[in-house]
Amino acid sequence: MVETRKRLTIMILDDEEDILTLYSDYLSRKGHRVIRTYINSETILDDIDIERPNAYIIDYRLPGNRNGIEVASEILKKFPSSSIMFITAFEFLDHEISKHEVFYDKNIDILIKPVKLRQIEDSLLSLVRNETF
Repeated sequence: MVETRKRLTIMILDDEEDILTLYSDYLSRKGHRVIRTYINSETILDDIDIERPNAYIIDYRLPGNRNGIEVASEILKKFPSSSIMFITAFEFLDHEISKHEVFYDKNIDILIKPVKLRQIEDSLLSLVRNETF
């Protein structure tokens, strides 16, 4: 029996270019389409209207005026059913997220760095499978 997996479209936001390349290359090799990678929050927010991905991967700590929670909040205000995966070294992100009503009952997952690449793909597939469109 051949296993068929959903091919995802993904946007990735992280402040480290090597992480962006690593995630993008891995997910692309697995058959997913990374629409674009971003190193700052301003650019991704400019692009969310152009093409909507199945999922966003967002780091918490970012350069500039916004952190990952603020970026995800902006995305969810515009597209409430978006799937968002946070990948961060910030261990208390779940606590910070719980302070923001916009995240209540949303399709969110958190992975704490370091993570295995396979774990990212598995979590993304699970996250998108739980979409509430």
